[in-house]
Amino acid sequence: MKIIHTGDWHIGKQVNGFHMTEDQAFVMEQVFEIVEEEKPEAFIIAGDLYDRSVPPIEAVELLNRALNKIVKDLNTPVIALAGNHDGSERLEFASELLTNSGLHMGGLVKKKCKKVVLKDDHGPVNFYLIPFAQPAVVRELFEDSSIKTHDDAMRVITASIHEELNQDERNVAVAHGYITYRSDKSKEECGLELSDSEIGGLDLINAAYFERFNYTALGHLHGPQKVGSDKIRYSGSLLKYSFSELNQKKGLTIVEIASDGSVQVRIREFKPKRDFRVLKGNIEDLLKEEVYGIGNREDYIKVILTDEGELIDPVAKIKGTYPYFMELQRENKVAREKAVNIAVNLREKTRLELFYDFYRDMKGRECPVEAAEMIKEMIEEVEKGDGET
Repeated sequence: MKIIHTGDWHIGKQVNGFHMTEDQAFVMEQVFEIVEEEKPEAFIIAGDLYDRSVPPIEAVELLNRALNKIVKDLNTPVIALAGNHDGSERLEFASELLTNSGLHMGGLVKKKCKKVVLKDDHGPVNFYLIPFAQPAVVRELFEDSSIKTHDDAMRVITASIHEELNQDERNVAVAHGYITYRSDKSKEECGLELSDSEIGGLDLINAAYFERFNYTALGHLHGPQKVGSDKIRYSGSLLKYSFSELNQKKGLTIVEIASDGSVQVRIREFKPKRDFRVLKGNIEDLLKEEVYGIGNREDYIKVILTDEGELIDPVAKIKGTYPYFMELQRENKVAREKAVNIAVNLREKTRLELFYDFYRDMKGRECPVEAAEMIKEMIEEVEKGDGET
């Protein structure tokens, strides 16, 4: 069976003040073309269809058009579930009715996991939908007080699936979260490629819970990657949503599950309307035609300025040349020395002196005597407490 695996569309997202809906609509046309060319038997969206639980109207219209095109016009069943950005109840609405039309939506986690059965020439393939849910929700649903983390919740949910899993058939799990074989590590050490745009304080989840499935289609991480092997994969997000994703290749994951349950994976890359680029140098050089003429001038741009000394309104100058300029960073000797001096001063100053500096920076004037005396008393009480054992 051929499956297209995608996720983390984040329809309606804003990045640094720029609405991404136009870019999302542009790449969605490539999604339609790939579906038409590949002719998959299933199309998976592994969570975060929207960027927030109450999406703007243009986001609803785009998602509605995309699902209608894939299910109705391209005659491809869609299997989708709620991620941590989605409104679970909204996605669950009319899901049973929509199933009859080929749109299989998992909004709410259930004690008996939603199962979608599709068939090819070699027999059935069972898809188990595990929507995102907070541990407290799963704890109440299963009446299990031991469930305190996302890992606990997934352990219990997958155990309930395992009770009915037919190993003589091909089985696919669809889930959303931080899945890793190094769940005893921190997120920075867990072996996953993380991005700045992944918002949500989720616990790490043990990938071993998914070993009995022939394939696990994951959402939440924005970089396409495998977890251990191609049997467990993140498709990555629809587009780049931060400069930490600069080198990531976005696209659709094409999964082919053979009659014996083995898996082959390949990627069909997108060509975005605007890419993310970082330009570094002094402002005079970056505004020259030989620099801005390289690549798409309307790409989303982060500028790292290396100029020494002060600059007069650099943001306005950069925006005049790069209309989709997003971020500005200064990197020069003065800035580095200032950072070092600040660090040294922080270590040398008392708590009261640090408060005076903070007040001066925020208000533009010295702290009043009455307020200073009150803060001094509070700090003395805190420091007295620090000395107690």
